[in-house]
Amino acid sequence: MSRGLASTVAAAALLALTAATALAGSKPPSPVPAVAYQLNAQHTGATTDSVAATPTKQWSVTFSGGVSYPLITGGLVYVTVADSSHYGTKLYALSATTGKKVWGPVALGGTYYWSGLTYASGRVFTVNFDGLMPPTAADGYVYTGGAGSGGTVYAVDQTNGVLEWTGSVENGNNSSPAVSKSGVYVSYACGQTYDFSPGAGALIWRRSTECEGGGGKTPVLANGRLYVRDFEYPAVLSAGTGKVLGPFSTSGPAPAVDSADIYDLSASTLTASSVSSGAVSWSFAGDGTLDSAPLVAAGTVFIGGSSGELYALSSSTGTVTWSTNVGAAIPAPDEQDVSAPLTGLATSGGLLVVPAGETLVAFR
Repeated sequence: MSRGLASTVAAAALLALTAATALAGSKPPSPVPAVAYQLNAQHTGATTDSVAATPTKQWSVTFSGGVSYPLITGGLVYVTVADSSHYGTKLYALSATTGKKVWGPVALGGTYYWSGLTYASGRVFTVNFDGLMPPTAADGYVYTGGAGSGGTVYAVDQTNGVLEWTGSVENGNNSSPAVSKSGVYVSYACGQTYDFSPGAGALIWRRSTECEGGGGKTPVLANGRLYVRDFEYPAVLSAGTGKVLGPFSTSGPAPAVDSADIYDLSASTLTASSVSSGAVSWSFAGDGTLDSAPLVAAGTVFIGGSSGELYALSSSTGTVTWSTNVGAAIPAPDEQDVSAPLTGLATSGGLLVVPAGETLVAFR
């Protein structure tokens, strides 16, 4: 389904909300906040923060619609929730300590029930279905992409919503940009991949393949490599040149990648393999329902399944160190689905937050 995007509405459709001050006496949970899909602007799903070896449930909140991936920063947890009465989603800010609502809901509008969110410099940036794709905020800009005239990547000033630059792509649609100080990376159907200059929007390199189309999946940027995910032409690329470094076969959600290993879910089995050699060190199938994008936090990998089971595994051995059932299905992230916000786990400062259908559950 086309998601039309015109540069004249790009700034207006991007909603920037100044984040509320944390509750009196509270402190930020971590110097490593969760500020985008898969934790950060590179979407690595990896953090140096740790979570207790046997976490305990801190709180849960049930909404009236599907819940997005959370952001965790400044003592608050931000989520978008599908509106139960009509099209659109709503933005909430919750106390990271208690789960109580601090502010919201803020109606985001839009057709269908999809939305995405990111955080930077005291503001939450959200986008809805009508024209804009999952956002990534970094270094003064908010980057997003959509299916305009063939496809367009947009860079918007974080402070005032002014459109700074656009870049043309092949039928761009669903990919959330992966951003570093040297590049803005997007990948679309058939592995069509682009690297733009963050400040000026100049095209640095492009990987072109033998086919094209709408869609695309969020790339993961780690260790100087870009992991391009799609049904056609997936690959590991050099982030600096776009050169193909090797194959990347995955049918699942975004992998988690730390400095040494890749944790990739495919066919309901989680596999750990070496970044440098590709050698597989372990695999884990759990109860056969694994479907969430994995996270790795200071030596522990977290992953959930449609049965509601949530697992913590040793990143070095794959041994289960803790598990619990959250009471509802932990849904798989679907970057092409418009019926619910994009979902996923998040962790920061020892807090692990898990969307499970219409419920958000926190552990510490």
